[in-house]
Formats: sequence, structure tokens, C-alpha cells
Amino acid sequence: MSYRILSLDGGGTWALIEVKALIALYDADTAGHTVLQDFDLVTANSGGSIVLGGLIENLELGEILQLFEEEDKRRSIFSPTKKLGDEAVRTVLKVGPKYSAANKLPALEAVLPLKGTVPLAQVATGLRRPGSDADLHLLILAFDYDNNRATFFRSAQAAGGYWGTGDVADVTLAEAIHASTNAPVNYFDEPASFPGKPGRYWDGAITGCNNPVLTGVTEAIVKGQNPTDIVVLSLGTGSVVLASPRPGDLPSPYLRPIVKPDLLTDLKKLAGSILDDPPDIATFLGHVMTGSGAGLGKPQADSRIIRMNPLISPVDKDGNWAAPGSMSDQQFSYLADLDMDAIEQEQVNAISQYADLWLNSMVPNQPIRMNTDTLKAELGQDRFDAALAAWNAIR
Repeated sequence: MSYRILSLDGGGTWALIEVKALIALYDADTAGHTVLQDFDLVTANSGGSIVLGGLIENLELGEILQLFEEEDKRRSIFSPTKKLGDEAVRTVLKVGPKYSAANKLPALEAVLPLKGTVPLAQVATGLRRPGSDADLHLLILAFDYDNNRATFFRSAQAAGGYWGTGDVADVTLAEAIHASTNAPVNYFDEPASFPGKPGRYWDGAITGCNNPVLTGVTEAIVKGQNPTDIVVLSLGTGSVVLASPRPGDLPSPYLRPIVKPDLLTDLKKLAGSILDDPPDIATFLGHVMTGSGAGLGKPQADSRIIRMNPLISPVDKDGNWAAPGSMSDQQFSYLADLDMDAIEQEQVNAISQYADLWLNSMVPNQPIRMNTDTLKAELGQDRFDAALAAWNAIR
């Protein structure tokens, strides 16, 4: 029997894409536990950890989608900071925190009333894949602000020969999500902390694991799984990949801009770099660790890692770069320029509409590896329907 992992990327409100993907795989009325019982391990970061929280809460997928698409629920999590110093910095430098970390934890507990305040070690008790002798293993990522290291919030111990021991987390479900969703610099105003407990945390993306697929594969191996028995469904939150400019090219929304380094530019680049990694190295390393597709014997799939993630990327039309599908230049630019904390209804609508195009295979899917000059897939699937067929073939 294969060992199935569900991996959920970070990406703020863009995580609604992951929910829409799950609805495409199941349906909007499917309860969270039904989805989770298809897997042995779930690893999640940031916005993906909110999706995981909704699944653990046993909300229907349509209800989890509402956490992102309904403005009141979305703004309860992303509530504005009231610190005058932060407002002053943003006014002068156009960079700096916008949201209150202190208000986020109670907001998460409010949207997860049944499971939010339950210890992470207990939230998946009795929840397991049919035929398995172990409860679902949960892994939520964060960055330890004080110790400058990655933190893995686990629902159960992970230990194995020559691997050492990964301890069970002493936090609630909502606290783990609070730590994992606390993006710094341009987003939340201070590290996440928990009442009466030590420790301060930033978003798990600071560890380089905004796409947590590699941590999930590693955790499974530590728990004694044969790498070639592991299969992974890796859901992303949208990635912008623009074409490389060539000498003489005029500025275009489809070409990667060449910026002049300075303090403000570099601060903005650093703040956004926690999401950037095209081509996606974590997925490729997971592919290698699980056997590089060798011996898979499935013509629909060339890897044990199935990546489902819409690319906001141009396509080659008659030798020229153009928007995918029927998008206009303006629509493409608008979407490509959106930040991960898009909370205005117009912004969320644009993300949702692009997700629908992706689910209908009208815009690119992110493969495991692609040529950054031609933007052609070298490994993995370049459309959602192909990725879905590959997952169904190996699951």
C-alpha cells in the first residue's frame, strides 16, 4: 500500500486555490475528514495551514472556501495593525507591516470553534486512512524567531534509526496555524506568540519551506516509510513566472523586469522572496528523494510527486509572449502584481476566476521542472487535467 501525503503551500488568501483544487477532486459538499482519510500525512504552511485547519474542523470544502472568499471572515484574520510607528514607516517607505499578529490567534480560534483550542497532538485522534494502523500525521511549519531555526509542529512523534527524535508539539491547532501564518516585514507587525507559553514565531516560509513538500517526504522517511512507497499530492497557491528579457526587448507585462538594486527595492524583494522559487526546487528534490519516478510504471505520471499549482505565466503565441487563455494584457498584469495578502474583494475575485481557468486547463499548471527560457515543462504536468490523471494513476 502506498503512503499518501497531502502537501499544502503557503500564500495567504491565495490558498483558496488549494480549496478549489480539492473541490475539483471531491466536491464542495465533501467534509474535511473525508478528504483527510485519503492520506497518511498532511504537511502545511501558512495559508495552507488554514486550509488544513478547516479540514480538521470537518468543515465542508465549500465552507472552507468561504473562509477566504467571504470578506468578513477574511478580514478577521487579516486585521489592520494600529501601531502608529508601523503606519508611519509605511507612509514614508511604502513598506512595512499592515496586520495585527495579536488579533490573529483569537480570529483563528473563532473560525475553528471545535478544534482550534484542542492540542495538536489530539486533533487527529482516530482519524486514519482505511487499512492504516496509525492516525493521520500532521506537520505544520513555522520559524522560531528567537532560536533562528525551523520549527515543526507535529501531532505525533517522528523517530527512526539514525534519525533522532522529532517531538510532539505542545500547542493547540490554532496556535500552530497562528505561528505558521505570521509572515514578517511587509505583513504582520510582530512575531506570533501564545498566551502563557514561551516562544515567538514567524511564517514557515522563512525556513525556505513555503512549499512544504520536502518536509513531508522527509518526515515520512524518518517515520520508516520506504521512499518509493511515498506518493504526494502537492497543492500550490499560484506562482508568477515571467519570461526572461532578451537584448532589445521592450518592457512588457510578460517579461521579468530588471530592477536597479537599492535599499527600498531590496527590502521589498526580501519581503516577497519567501514565496519565490521558480523553478520549484522543493518539488524537484522531493521527486529525487522518492525515486525519480523509476519503476513507477504509470504512463500518465513521470513522478511520485504530483504538483497542482496554477502558473501566472505567458504562453508562446506565434513566436510572441501573450496572456494565457482569453486574458487581456491588463488582466494578466493585475493578477501578476497582486500580493499574497490580497484581501480586497476585487482581488480575491480575480484569484478565484484564474483558479477556475486553471481547473479547466485553460492556463498553465506548474510542472516539477521547467525550462526558464522557453517556459516549457521538462518534468511533470503542464495542465491541470494531466496532473489530475497522474494523481489518479498513482494514488
